Amino acid sequence: MDRNTPRDKYGYAFDPKAVANLGKVVEETGAGIVISSSWKCMGLSQMEDMWDERNLPGNVVGITPNSVSDELLVDTDIDSMELFHIRGEEIKEWLTKHGKHVSHYVIIDDMDNMLPEQQSHFVQTNPEVGITVDDANKAIVILNKE
Repeated sequence: MDRNTPRDKYGYAFDPKAVANLGKVVEETGAGIVISSSWKCMGLSQMEDMWDERNLPGNVVGITPNSVSDELLVDTDIDSMELFHIRGEEIKEWLTKHGKHVSHYVIIDDMDNMLPEQQSHFVQTNPEVGITVDDANKAIVILNKE
């Protein structure tokens, strides 16, 4: 982010190119969006409000649970493997609870902290750029697999 990146009550705006690329994924697959990033700390209704107010593509249909307790963060060595797969565990938990109607899913993230069984559903983005056209195309292939 540079000093010229627009801000609103939610923080810095997302890169318009990355938003357009997400729009392409949603348009070509009909996918709903489940937030697993740190943005989920705002809660589902705030995420839905932000999506509407920013006119972002698709619909937020859920947020993953937060499985990182304060005690775990304090008591665990930051290099520990226990922390490494937390996001993947949260996604797995969401899919266990809500995934009976999910036939295909893709995980789009800039950090590779997914479980081994999630790797075929994972598209890693560059944190400096966000979702590129190539990332969007990979996501579309994953979501449209029979």
